[in-house]
Amino acid sequence: MDRQTVEQDARSVEYLRQREIFDRSMAELRTERRRREASGYAVMAMAYSLEGATRKETRLGKAVTASHYALVSFVAVVPNVAMILMLAD
Repeated sequence: MDRQTVEQDARSVEYLRQREIFDRSMAELRTERRRREASGYAVMAMAYSLEGATRKETRLGKAVTASHYALVSFVAVVPNVAMILMLAD
């Protein structure tokens, strides 16, 4: 074997090794992307399943609506009261 063939074989082996690493990395990225997408679908499915609970027709719907109003009121009132108390001191 001459020197050129040995160098070309080494390059071929290195190319194949790098190609294998690249393919494995791309497969991991695709798997991660699919996992993230699947979790997004799961969140949306859960949100759609709660649609019935947000209607005011049932007892659960009324409870959800009341808790929604309570949370919004709490978030709107507490910072203002805290600021008033802080400035009053």
